[in-house]
Amino acid sequence: MRKIERKEGQRRGTVTYQLDDGRYVTLDENAVAQFGAGNLIQWLGIERVPVMHRGRRVGTLPADFEPLNARRVCPGDLKREGDVWVAEEKLAPENLDAVMEFERDI
Repeated sequence: MRKIERKEGQRRGTVTYQLDDGRYVTLDENAVAQFGAGNLIQWLGIERVPVMHRGRRVGTLPADFEPLNARRVCPGDLKREGDVWVAEEKLAPENLDAVMEFERDI
């Protein structure tokens, strides 16, 4: 994530960031000062979290992803470990692709 300097943002009291996946988010300057941009992005569920499968990164899921609501994965197939989601080794790649919010890395 990197901060984008914009003159119109200064006039409006906002701060714009480019996320790692190329998207942009504009946040209130006072909220950023109080809570931090990273926390706000996480709380809004905008952030994408890496998914690891068989020891390598295969894609991303939203920070607020709930595996119990996902189809074609069983409870425990996806576990949040720190800053990543870890898919069970036995999980087939097509099962991950069937998760609506999953974005596979190219």
